[in-house]
Amino acid sequence: MKKTLVLYVAMLVFVSCVSSTSVTTGSTPQEKKAQQKQALKDRLQNTRLAQNQRIDSLIAAKDSRLKKDKNGNYIRPNWVSAKGTPLYYSTNKRSSRKAIKANTLSAGGSLGLNLNGDGIHMGIWDAGHIFAAHDEFTGGADFFGYQVPIEIADSTAADVRHSHPTAVASIVIAKGILENEDYDVAGIAPQLAKVYSYDWDNDVFEIFEQLQTNNNTDFILSNHSYGIPLLDDNNALILEIEEVGGYNLWSSYIDQITYAYPNYLHVVAGGNDGYESYPNQFVEGLDQLTGSTTAKNALTVGSFTMDNNNENITATGFSSAGPTNDFRIKPEICAAGQNLGAAAWDKNSPLTTDHYVATSGTSFAAPGTAAAVALLQQLHKQTHNRFMRGATAKALLCHTADDITTWNTKNENSQLVTVDITGPDVKTGYGAINLEKAAAIIQKEANEKNTIVEFELNENDTKTLYFMAFEQGTLTATLSWFDPHAVENASATLVNDLDLRIIQESTTYFPWKLPTEAQQAVAILGDNSADNLEQIKISENLGGAYEIEISHKGTLRYGSQEVSLILSGPGLVVTNEEYLTTISKNDFLLAPMPAKTFFTVTALNNKLPFRRLRLLSLNGSEVKSTTKEGFSLGLFRFDVSIIASGIYILEIETPRGNIFKNVLIR
Repeated sequence: MKKTLVLYVAMLVFVSCVSSTSVTTGSTPQEKKAQQKQALKDRLQNTRLAQNQRIDSLIAAKDSRLKKDKNGNYIRPNWVSAKGTPLYYSTNKRSSRKAIKANTLSAGGSLGLNLNGDGIHMGIWDAGHIFAAHDEFTGGADFFGYQVPIEIADSTAADVRHSHPTAVASIVIAKGILENEDYDVAGIAPQLAKVYSYDWDNDVFEIFEQLQTNNNTDFILSNHSYGIPLLDDNNALILEIEEVGGYNLWSSYIDQITYAYPNYLHVVAGGNDGYESYPNQFVEGLDQLTGSTTAKNALTVGSFTMDNNNENITATGFSSAGPTNDFRIKPEICAAGQNLGAAAWDKNSPLTTDHYVATSGTSFAAPGTAAAVALLQQLHKQTHNRFMRGATAKALLCHTADDITTWNTKNENSQLVTVDITGPDVKTGYGAINLEKAAAIIQKEANEKNTIVEFELNENDTKTLYFMAFEQGTLTATLSWFDPHAVENASATLVNDLDLRIIQESTTYFPWKLPTEAQQAVAILGDNSADNLEQIKISENLGGAYEIEISHKGTLRYGSQEVSLILSGPGLVVTNEEYLTTISKNDFLLAPMPAKTFFTVTALNNKLPFRRLRLLSLNGSEVKSTTKEGFSLGLFRFDVSIIASGIYILEIETPRGNIFKNVLIR
């Protein structure tokens, strides 16, 4: 440090001498260029000195945003932002964490949060046990920070370590010691309160026991990155053809457990048989789900792949596709699952604590999803002092997912081809997890009620909420519930058939559903009597007031059903129709006011669509006008960026005559 300090002092002396030199009038072009270069050098040196001083100050203050190496020493950042945030350079590398935007929920992320999984207990059932001594879990010999407790729950097989569950756990809780030009293995929820490590024997029974043990209310999540292969080693179908996509005993048990413990969410990998086909397959490339992936209340996870910037997301070809035999959308969600770096256990060198693998499979998309749920549950506990229901967490991920429109699959000649598909589908579900959007919904709900609504629907009841659009955008509603179990091998598994509708005057909007005439990849709109998750999106010509209605067909088993609803859109959600009526008496809303560059015209009364808009001066002359194609409730954005400041009158043409509103432009 002394040598460095002396060097910096010398630089300061040198800078002060140079900065006093001015460019003389008679300087040649070459001399002027040299002087400009010297001035630039001076500024760079001053900046470097100032940056190092700011970095030293952050380290002296032990700023929590600084990174540490495996020995617990602070890593000097490459830069400090104008707002004092330490910044680290990074080469492009694959990261499960960044692919689902979990980094935006960490300290220094875009949402101002510091989520790490604290307070959540997660179970990991797998082929064997996690190698808990790996450096990614312990931090290494000289690490004295927090270590996630890994409890070998079925201790009779405690010595049965395995690389697969170790890699699965790495996706969740790795400390990120390995970070090179290709991979960043940092886990998504590296400070979980506890991980229970089980082998996969007796999994369903052990889940139930764990939920019952000491009334463990923090155990709300488990991951299952295994299942039944579609084909055997001879490429013959392992199951009977009607069992592929069928509702088996284990699916029924999982639905029973989740219905009994509504805060618990069962996360299962969808499988890696996306390229496989078999005789009498209904549609090549579809109908590949086996085992408990068909459980209604489980969250079944597919895989997406991305480039080394963790962008340009497409469906992974090997990821198994649905649908279930009763035409449910499975899997529901996707996470990163191809070519990921992960901690591993080396059976040939069983005591090695720094072994890693590059790995692919829905096995690694599933724990990324489970860890994502842990972060969202942590945030909800912080903001609401309780966990969400599992059905709510499931709805929230699907509600905020980014649609994956590109598949990588094989054609009839086994050639790799790209297929464009828009909307929910049987390979990627509702799309790629976007934790930034999901966390923002929870933050919004903490301040604006009726964004996340958990309620109980009694038999013969209807729940209605009201949405008033105030700006252009998309109104999205996602309904989810943990349905009571159906009997094994049931041809239709939905027990309580709830219905989500959005209604505006004579128009009724329906949710996504799969066609039931034949297996198809992409969902259509209609009455969904198969899924226990329904979603409606309205984006075209959004405007006016909407009724969001939840009802049910037939009877409800046990007389009622717990329901979760996620709502988002550019407007106001209320439960009181009288309040909405009070607003609508004003007919139209102009906002923002005063306007600077634009204002939006919103129809508050559904019986008053509008068409032509004329901005008039106070003497009645027309300043600007525009006309829609026809009368509609759709919002309109009126540009006033080149109009002089002052008071104007807006004339709004409606079928009942023209309405006039004052406009103030600044």
